[in-house]
Amino acid sequence: MDVGEEFTNICVLDGGDTPVLECSTGSSAAEIAAGLGSLKMSEIQVMAMETGSVALPEKLRKIGFPVSVLHARTVHRFLSIRHHKTDANDARGLAEIARLGNLAALAIHPRSTASQELRNQLIIRNSLVSARVAARATLRSTLRNYGSEIRQLSLGEALRPQIETELDFISRTVGSSAVTQVVPLLDVCESLAKYVSSLDRQMQRTAASNPVTSRFLQIPGVGPICAISFYSAIDEPSRFRRTADVGAYLGMIPKISQSGSTTYRSRVTKAGSAMTRSHLVMAAGVMMSRAKQRCAISDWGVTLAEKVGYPKARMAVARKLAMAMLSMWKADKMFEPYPQRF
Repeated sequence: MDVGEEFTNICVLDGGDTPVLECSTGSSAAEIAAGLGSLKMSEIQVMAMETGSVALPEKLRKIGFPVSVLHARTVHRFLSIRHHKTDANDARGLAEIARLGNLAALAIHPRSTASQELRNQLIIRNSLVSARVAARATLRSTLRNYGSEIRQLSLGEALRPQIETELDFISRTVGSSAVTQVVPLLDVCESLAKYVSSLDRQMQRTAASNPVTSRFLQIPGVGPICAISFYSAIDEPSRFRRTADVGAYLGMIPKISQSGSTTYRSRVTKAGSAMTRSHLVMAAGVMMSRAKQRCAISDWGVTLAEKVGYPKARMAVARKLAMAMLSMWKADKMFEPYPQRF
């Protein structure tokens, strides 16, 4: 199935390469089930779709369809073989992938409802933080365009008095037109700041009340956002046979290009969740530079930074941090700053 916002293209293949059914339906679970009404439920061995909709796969599974959600980035190369990029061709390509079997290597892990809710909160927070940064940058540049020499905007409740002082100076030198432009933008900055602070307090309570994330908070540099981000991204720790696999899952290992006797290691693969990876990297930076408590990971990272540089060492510490968090989760243990084996 190639699922769109309004329409979904369906292609059903038999054991060979012959299309049994090709049609277009609505994108709700009921409409898709109606489009497949000519087939018996027992005849459908697997139903493949790309990542996108979160609720639709669960609704189809409740009806009884064996749905496998494939990562769009993974199947992109296979779907791009055809010269024409159409929804019908994408549906045919997904059906061919499903017919080949071994979907376990391509299918994503379906998150639990609780983890998905936490994930949604993180996504909303990221969007609001980006909007807050953009609004503050616009506010500062607007003030400077009117002749203000302000260099840095204050945080929290100190922002409005600072801006009002600048506006008083601008209105006396330039005119009152600046006030009508800046005040609405100031209101937006304050509203976004209050909303982000409210989300941060809510996530702090959630991280402290959860038995898994509360242990993550014991790690130097790891805050509530990083703990919840890692928890919601992994969701089920038992699906990682080795703790070292979590580094590759989150795209924090070097990409290898090999041809003949030549092997080249480039930057990290950046697979998996970019948001969780960025949270882990920020936590690693705090652990290496500003955390009051030291541990074996931070000491190792500082030593490594002297050899390979701070950016590479920070990414290596982030990878080591993810492995430590997964190991704590699987073993149900507290954080040990200096374990016997490291």
